[in-house]
Amino acid sequence: MMKRQIIANGPLTDGDIFYPSGALLIVNGKIAEVATCESMRRKWPDTPVIDVEGRLIVPGMTNFHHHLYSSLAVGLRPRGETTSFLGILENLWWPLDYLLDEESIYFSALYGILRSIQCGITTIFDHHASLGHIRGSLSLIGRAFREAGIRGVLSFEISDRAGKHSIDQQLEENISFWESHQRDPFLHGMLGLHANFTLSEDTLRKVKEAKPRNLHIHIHCGEGEEDLAYCQQLGYRGPIHRLASFNLLSRDSLLIHCIHLTEDDYAILKNISPWVVTNPESNENNRVGEMNRQRITKFVIGTDGMSPDILASLRNYAITAKDAPEPFERLERTFWGWSRLVKRNTWGFQGVFASDEPADITVLNYKPVTPIHESNIMGHLIHGAQRSHAYLTLCNGNVLWKDGSFTSLNEGLIFNNVRLVSEKLHKRFSSGKREGFPWWK
Repeated sequence: MMKRQIIANGPLTDGDIFYPSGALLIVNGKIAEVATCESMRRKWPDTPVIDVEGRLIVPGMTNFHHHLYSSLAVGLRPRGETTSFLGILENLWWPLDYLLDEESIYFSALYGILRSIQCGITTIFDHHASLGHIRGSLSLIGRAFREAGIRGVLSFEISDRAGKHSIDQQLEENISFWESHQRDPFLHGMLGLHANFTLSEDTLRKVKEAKPRNLHIHIHCGEGEEDLAYCQQLGYRGPIHRLASFNLLSRDSLLIHCIHLTEDDYAILKNISPWVVTNPESNENNRVGEMNRQRITKFVIGTDGMSPDILASLRNYAITAKDAPEPFERLERTFWGWSRLVKRNTWGFQGVFASDEPADITVLNYKPVTPIHESNIMGHLIHGAQRSHAYLTLCNGNVLWKDGSFTSLNEGLIFNNVRLVSEKLHKRFSSGKREGFPWWK
């Protein structure tokens, strides 16, 4: 039986096409037709319509770097100084991820996904760490994705900080998840690595030997000065040069941050052309600096666990340009063009409004009152669509969120469970001695 519905009556764009008042026909989870609202209603008079009443219709958005486990971190009091980047890691994030157990891994993921859906996100690239509970952690997160109904690309960030004895287990967690989800339309895997400065030479050699050819890496790269200094102390000409020396880079690698780089690093970036993911709010919060906007022009946006709101991160990137206002053309290339290429290479579709594309759709809770057309869409996204929940979020044609409510999930029950789990996690965090963590010296 054919399942048909129409999303209609709002400005509609995917960065290429534009309708002042557009409509999408969805058939069995895929886009079947794109047209004006008037012509769509005339052609399909008996098909159910969701009237968005003038709100802006865009493809479902993607967060290219997230840490879903951070969703339970709000209110945690760090266990020591956080005036330095390394202090933030050692006294907040590393103790937190080491204390995660099965229920906190699952519920932090589920809660983080729900908050993402509220913001119009339909795909998340998640970079997970739970060094006190490695085996099966990605499956727990995958379960949360399935229940929530959006797409995820999952990885476990390998690190030496739990001791070299666990590296094999961390590798296996990445590889086994990737192997079992290669044909999955909702879940994929990548090979997660924390960062150069927590990965020894022995560990990178082991990763190189074990990594399947088509399994691509997802790694923090050149985020803090520590990353660059560590690589140079080992004799490498930068963090990207070190990864390239182990033959770990490809055009589908995700290199996160890319702030503290050398000339050799930039040359390798140009040659191999992996994906750079900038995280402007996280960069500001951790005081690590800013990606070089002149040297890096091929990049997408992530939130790095700061929030689920990718539009807020894009806005932050746009308005913090130091030398001159960020050109809309460059933002359009990042938000539309580069994003669809990553999706195409990952999923086999581009996330555009075209026939036979999966119906991953976001309707922003924004009704433009000033003129809107092809040339000023980015201005509306940056300066008009204020921080708020989406009006409508669909993934694969399924309505997940509509007008302030989830359509198939018991939000109240989930949030009550999240509160109980987070309370237990916070107690473990506040009562544990930092000397008990494996990296503490």
